[in-house]
Amino acid sequence: MASTLADSLAEGDPAAFAALYDRLSLRLFNTARTLSSAADAEDIVHDVFVELARSRQRLAGVIDLEAYVFTMLRHAVSRRHRRFAIDRKAVGLIAAERLRSGVAGESPPRLPDDDLAAAVAALPAEQREVIALKIDGGLTFAEIAAVMHTSLNTAASRYRYALEKLRASLATTEVQR
Repeated sequence: MASTLADSLAEGDPAAFAALYDRLSLRLFNTARTLSSAADAEDIVHDVFVELARSRQRLAGVIDLEAYVFTMLRHAVSRRHRRFAIDRKAVGLIAAERLRSGVAGESPPRLPDDDLAAAVAALPAEQREVIALKIDGGLTFAEIAAVMHTSLNTAASRYRYALEKLRASLATTEVQR
């Protein structure tokens, strides 16, 4: 009999996967939404749970399951961003070719401007990750440090710098209105 949730997951216990999903899915979704986009967040969380199921043997003996899963989330977001960059480049090449050949395409629709989302998106990746893990993931700075493979002080500093940049950005936006 498995002694921890991680051990139960490693054994492939469906109830353990359900328990983990119930425990973390909302926090994972919110974190993925901040690190990526609302449109991709659900797919990213799905990818994390598929990978957990596929590589469940690695979970045996995992001490901090939440840090492990949030690390998997970070990697899933990075993979999606890389795929998106490759796709965007391919679409750009196709669009450039159409323009050269005289085929005009429509411009992509513009999304409504969300000041906070834009300000968060403008943060450096490390600061955006700390914000997402702290606010959306509900992780402590110690857990964030473990997930990001950095020191506790670095995690806290990135959070503090991110908040300062967000305040400044949002104040500038408010003045411009």
